Amino acid sequence: MRALKMLLPAAAVLSLAGHVWAAQVARSQRSRLVQARREATTDPLSGLANRAGLARALDELDGEPIDLVLVDLDRFKPVNDTYGHAAGDRLLVEIARRLREPLDGIDGAVVARIGGDEFVLACPSPAPIAGLLGAEVIQALAEPIEVAAGVSVSVTASVGAIHATAGEDRARVMAAADAAVYEAKLRGGDGLVEHNPLGGLPEVEERPLLRLRELAAATRALGAIA
Repeated sequence: MRALKMLLPAAAVLSLAGHVWAAQVARSQRSRLVQARREATTDPLSGLANRAGLARALDELDGEPIDLVLVDLDRFKPVNDTYGHAAGDRLLVEIARRLREPLDGIDGAVVARIGGDEFVLACPSPAPIAGLLGAEVIQALAEPIEVAAGVSVSVTASVGAIHATAGEDRARVMAAADAAVYEAKLRGGDGLVEHNPLGGLPEVEERPLLRLRELAAATRALGAIA
């Protein structure tokens, strides 16, 4: 009987240690899962949401009216070609920081990098002020950006803005913003075009052969040759 009494505390200690170990393992697994999910929805360079992160944020805004602004940098490639990719990365990181500012503190807002030099800003907005948000973007990019020691560059963007009412198809909303950017590019860039709601939203092809902005670039190239 005495031996049994002596064994009981040891067994209790082992049981407690097992519970602590299991809790630590579970906590570690949850932490790794959270980290993996964060990495899957975050652009590693800018720290902004990526395409998956943007899709998740828009899912959470489903059923709400939103303002959406699509930003396509003008002539970003020459920065990489002239000063190197490290300079281009510094430029993108600073642009990401500046694009966060207009939406800072707005619940549900998201800023995403969806391509090399393409960004999206979206936020819930019962009033149609997408044009104002787009103007803030252009203003935020107005100051030169230092990309290397003693080297600063000025960057401009073609910006498309749209106010989407609750329930509108996300793909068509993005297509409308894309068309607005296309129009801004055709005008020479460094400007804002807001989608006209009277024109309705464009239809979306399942597999578009050529993106509108690529078509705009090809058109400008042909014009230069002519």
